[in-house]
Amino acid sequence: MHKKPTLPTHTTVATLLAAATVMPVIMTSAHAQSGLAQREMVRRQQAVNESDRLRDEARLAYSKQEYKEAYDLYTQALDLLPDAPLLRERRNFLKASRGDAAIAVADQYRRFGKYDEARTMLEDVLEEDPNNHLVKQRLNWLDDPIRTNPALTVEHSKDIEEVRQGLYMAQGYYDLGQFDEAREAYQDVLRIDRYNSAARRGMERVDAARSDYYKAAYDSTRAELLAQVDAAWEMSIPPEAPAGSGIIDSQVRESAGATYILQKLRNIVVPVIDFEDTSVEEAIDYLRVRSIELDTFELDPDKKGINFFIRKPSNAGGGADNGLDIGGGGGAAPGTERISELRLRNVPLAEALDYICEATRLRWSVDDFAVTIKPAGDVDEDLFTRTFNVPPDFVNRIGGGGEEAGGGGDFDPFAPAADSGPSSLKPKQNITEALKSNGVKFPEGASAQFFAANSTLLVRNTPTNLDLVETIVNNTVGDAPKQVKISTKFVEVSQENTDELGFDWIISPFGLSANSVFLGGGTIGNGVPRTNADFISPVNFTAIPGVPIASGQNVENIATGGNRSGDAALARNSIDAVLNNPTRAAQNSSVAPGILSLTGLFTDGQVQMIMRGLAQKKGTDLMTAPSVTARSGEKATIEIIREFIYPTEYEPPELPNSVGNNGGNAGGIGGLGQGPAIFPVTPATPTAFETRNTGVTLEIAPNIGANDFVIDLNFAPEIVEFEGFINYGSPIQSPSSDALGNPTTVTITDNRIEMPVFSTRRVNTALTIFDGYTVAVGGLMREDVQNVEDKVPILGDIPILGRLFQTKAENRIKSNLIIFVTAEIIDATGRPLNRGGATAPIGDPGLPDTVGVLPTR
Repeated sequence: MHKKPTLPTHTTVATLLAAATVMPVIMTSAHAQSGLAQREMVRRQQAVNESDRLRDEARLAYSKQEYKEAYDLYTQALDLLPDAPLLRERRNFLKASRGDAAIAVADQYRRFGKYDEARTMLEDVLEEDPNNHLVKQRLNWLDDPIRTNPALTVEHSKDIEEVRQGLYMAQGYYDLGQFDEAREAYQDVLRIDRYNSAARRGMERVDAARSDYYKAAYDSTRAELLAQVDAAWEMSIPPEAPAGSGIIDSQVRESAGATYILQKLRNIVVPVIDFEDTSVEEAIDYLRVRSIELDTFELDPDKKGINFFIRKPSNAGGGADNGLDIGGGGGAAPGTERISELRLRNVPLAEALDYICEATRLRWSVDDFAVTIKPAGDVDEDLFTRTFNVPPDFVNRIGGGGEEAGGGGDFDPFAPAADSGPSSLKPKQNITEALKSNGVKFPEGASAQFFAANSTLLVRNTPTNLDLVETIVNNTVGDAPKQVKISTKFVEVSQENTDELGFDWIISPFGLSANSVFLGGGTIGNGVPRTNADFISPVNFTAIPGVPIASGQNVENIATGGNRSGDAALARNSIDAVLNNPTRAAQNSSVAPGILSLTGLFTDGQVQMIMRGLAQKKGTDLMTAPSVTARSGEKATIEIIREFIYPTEYEPPELPNSVGNNGGNAGGIGGLGQGPAIFPVTPATPTAFETRNTGVTLEIAPNIGANDFVIDLNFAPEIVEFEGFINYGSPIQSPSSDALGNPTTVTITDNRIEMPVFSTRRVNTALTIFDGYTVAVGGLMREDVQNVEDKVPILGDIPILGRLFQTKAENRIKSNLIIFVTAEIIDATGRPLNRGGATAPIGDPGLPDTVGVLPTR
């Protein structure tokens, strides 16, 4: 609790009233004595009134807990109050009130680490009022490390407020569902206070909320992909062709530079050209005027028409080749050349220029602003030297992929460099080749050098090419370092649903009429044999004829033996079947499991029914998301692989020319001699091996567009998985006999010749992506449907009861593979360069119940 300012007592009030009553008498006497004294009395009276006003304002500020303002006002009031005996009580009151305000301000400063300001203020008060014990107490508290933390600073106090605001802001983002912004706000708090547990707990809540969303997104994506498989069965009806559809006339699009001028030259048609003994300059003036009149492609009147410029020869003594017979020989200006006769009708400006230059042996070229008419032999320009300050990675920024990029052929951005291993770094491109790939020409004598020590580019070239180099440099200098983060995602969802319901009947023969006609089941048929494992006679029942007692024996008298079931009804993937059968032996098909049995008794026979059913659902979800970051224009590769070495060539097995034994028997293997015969065999032996990388490989070559929003991307992600081995060998067997002399065969060696099977998912394409966007670059939807409907003739056609003699099975395998790619431009800190954040709505988003701030130590 702060001490309230001391109020004047009744005695003090009476004294002040008496002083005020006597004051006019004193002032009247002083007026009689001297005018100067009278003015001094008036000044003092005004000072007292101003002091009282400031005192009242100070008391009001103190009541509002504006202690620093109250302290300043009390100080001003005390300074204005005259030092007179009659005003002693008033002065003491101001001193006491000023001390109370100073104590309140000092307590605030002490909480925020402003120790020097608090000490100075208290010492000033103590100098005016040495007996103020509360001020002395506060000074002692400043030196007490228990009451005052000496490590507390003003900056720490400011950080407390910033942390508080940051936590409220993060909570607001979290309440609005802006989890990315909330996480960044919590990270800003941790940059200020690295041990702030409230920020860490907030990030935990944000991550938990994001995880819940991603789980929902997983369920939604899986359902959507499976729905796309179902939707793929829809056969779309073609719409009716619109009436009067035809070819739309192409229009010249507005562009700029040399391309735009060329469009005008090809599309502006001059109706009549009649030149007879006309100079080139006059002809060009005529074309210039007509281009303005006939330019219908430019809407701006100030931009209509084409600029023409006639350049004189650079060498007055002749052209580049003195042997050429060039018009205007001897260095004459091209504009003075004469056109003897030229008459044309409805020709484009480009064709008119060709005819004029052909008649006068001149040539014309187009730049970004004008058409230049020049002598045909004037091909040389003076060379100049200029120096440019460029970034250290200037060569990498402008590199266009080396010499191959300028060829215009089928360039493979992922082809390995010559004489380089798979892990070798790509050599830096030569500065001259890099500039050439950007359109800079290097005539004879021109050169370019890059000094990496001081990041200086020295170029000697023609003025035109130097201007182009300057443009290239200006486009790179000043740009913040940018790179591209590429994330690819392989999402594969598969679902297999199997449903089967069938019945098996065993009917032992029983008589129909006086034991002369008997009815019973059939034979095994072409279906899968049924064994006695499914048909066991109940206890206390007579054994069913046709069901062997020995295990593993096929049953007889089965009426539904032709109905397929289990593996015999639904065929599996052939490659999977081979992989699951490494010995290359025939696989036995098994029927579906029995789920219900029924046994009936007759007077002279029995009947037993087995219900077979199968309802299976199996889903496989695969998501692989390799990502890599690279600078614009450079290739990057990420490999998360295992090197799988496998044989590719085998030596054939070797058999001995003769067979011997160990002294007892020469009758072959398994004879009855003293020991087995020696029969050494060398199986097939691998002699050559290859290595294949299994895992994830991602190669990218991004290029950032000029507007820092579009990314041209060449990328080739690949996922290779090892599925298993297929045995192409056959066992080597030999005839032999058993211990009783019966003939048999013995497997000498399995002779396994195994080759691996790999599954590959690969994309190799080029596309253009907006920054931060995701596109689907490939995919494969597939659904395999197998339906089996078997029934016993006649019996299976009986209404309702016929279902007991039918077997129905259905197997559906849906698979959907989609490949996504996301490109994002990031800066050198790893943050997105083009970050678009939604603005929070105005209002109170809600504040957290509890927030953590920096502790005040």
